[in-house]
Amino acid sequence: MTYDGTYETDGEQFTAVLRTKRHTPGHATVFGIDDLTLRVTGRFKGTLATCTGFADEVPGMPFEATLILSQPDDSEPRREWAPVKFDPDRLPKPPSR
Repeated sequence: MTYDGTYETDGEQFTAVLRTKRHTPGHATVFGIDDLTLRVTGRFKGTLATCTGFADEVPGMPFEATLILSQPDDSEPRREWAPVKFDPDRLPKPPSR
């Protein structure tokens, strides 16, 4: 699916109009129609947004969504661990009989 549209914000509130269009075969959408105009209103704070809306083509089917901003984790680079050389002399010895 491709998504195209516009949005406006007012403080933590937003409204958006999105148009969806299928570009390759795949699973059916929750609306049962591929090419839609979605209208949503919601609130955002930080990296989380919640909204409600409807599709012009299916006005009797409202929906709710929670959106989470996806970003690369730029904190610390992953450590590469050096393999530990196996040393059988370091294994515990069984009691002698």
